[in-house]
Amino acid sequence: MKTTLAALDNSLASRSVLASAQALSTLLDSHVEALHVQTNGQRTVQDMTDAEGIALQTISGPVIERLVEAGEMGDVVALAIGARSTQASSRPLGGTATAVAVALRKPVLIVPPDADPPPAFRRVLVPLEGSLSTSLAPRSLTEIASGERVDVVALHIHDEDSIPSFTDQPQHEMPAWTREFIHRYCPWGIGDVQLETRIGRIGELVPIVAEQCGCDLIALGWSQLLAPGRAPVVQETLQRSRLPVLLVPVELSQTVEGLLAAPVATT
Repeated sequence: MKTTLAALDNSLASRSVLASAQALSTLLDSHVEALHVQTNGQRTVQDMTDAEGIALQTISGPVIERLVEAGEMGDVVALAIGARSTQASSRPLGGTATAVAVALRKPVLIVPPDADPPPAFRRVLVPLEGSLSTSLAPRSLTEIASGERVDVVALHIHDEDSIPSFTDQPQHEMPAWTREFIHRYCPWGIGDVQLETRIGRIGELVPIVAEQCGCDLIALGWSQLLAPGRAPVVQETLQRSRLPVLLVPVELSQTVEGLLAAPVATT
C-alpha cells in the first residue's frame, strides 16, 4: 500500500502538516502514517494523531537522517514536513526541512505553519517556464495519482523580452498560442488545464496567482539545490506562500519519463 508520510514534531505547526498530508494522500490514493523523531517527548504529537486515527511511529536518533531513511522506504510516495516551527520565523525553510527536501529523491510537501488545507487537494497551480525539461517535473506525480479529478492551473510568466508579439489578428493568435503551449507543455491528462499568463517576476507572482485562482496547492519542479543564488523561484515561493508547496525533483521526473505521459513545474 502506498504511504504518505507526515513528519511531525511537538510544535503547533504539526497540525497543519498532518492535515496537509491527509489532503495529499487523497490525491495520491495512499494512506497517511505519522513519524516523530523523539527529542523532547511526544505527548503533543501522540494526542494529535490519536484524535485523527493516524498511526504514529516514534523513533530516536539524528532527526534528518531518520526522516530521510523513512522517506526512502519503498512504499512511501511523498513526505510532508513543516516549513518552520513558527509563523514569526524570517527563514522560508527551516534547517530540518531544507536538509530533508534536498536529500530525499521523492516529492516533499512543504507546509507553512499557518496552512489550512482542505480535506483533499483539488486545484493545483503548476508554474511552467516553457521548456520540455521543466514540464516533466510532476510527471512522477501523475504516475502515482489516484485518478481523482484535479484541476490544474498552469502558470507561465513572461518577462518583457518574452511576450509573444501578436500583430495581424491578436484575437485569434493569442488563443492559438495558448492551445499550443498547453499541448506542448501540459499533456498530463489529469482533469482540466487552465493556462494563466502574467508579466513580472515569477517568484513574486506564483503565490499571488495561486490565491487569485483559488488553488489549494502549488507544485514546483526543482533541482534540489538551495545554495545561495540557486532555485530562486523555489526560495521566494516558500517565503511568500501561505499554501503548501509540493517540491518534485526534476531528476525523479526524468527517470520515469519513458513510463508516463508528462507533468510539471519550474526550478
